[in-house]
Amino acid sequence: MNLLARSRLLLSFLCIVPCVHAAPDPALLGCWRAAKIVLTTPDGEKAEDTSGRCTLQFKEDQFESTCKTASGTATTKYRYQVVRAQVYAATMAGSTFRTEMVGSTREYEYYIAGDQLRTVTVPPAMAFAAAAAAQRVETEAARAPCP
Repeated sequence: MNLLARSRLLLSFLCIVPCVHAAPDPALLGCWRAAKIVLTTPDGEKAEDTSGRCTLQFKEDQFESTCKTASGTATTKYRYQVVRAQVYAATMAGSTFRTEMVGSTREYEYYIAGDQLRTVTVPPAMAFAAAAAAQRVETEAARAPCP
């Protein structure tokens, strides 16, 4: 096989692979209400929220997180793609409260069992987030009607 043919074959492989991995998982699509969120800080402190005040709405290539707070509603929008089995990469596209993290990307492992969704993330060691930011985030959510 000559160099040109090999180059074309490699290029076609590189174009196909991202398309295959970028397909959304139909099981993720829709809305989820967080029943439990556990934040673990870099120093090992844990904070747990079981208020049910946060929801996620997954669409084909984006999702939105909305949380009711004492001062109103906090909304964060993400672009995401499934990068390997049960792992999606989410890039923050906009936020009403964490604007310094817009553009940052995290990978989330996710597990769906029936109407239950569990996610776990660990940010990269070189993340620029402030020291007080969560080192690890774990969520447990239940499927919910979309607004």
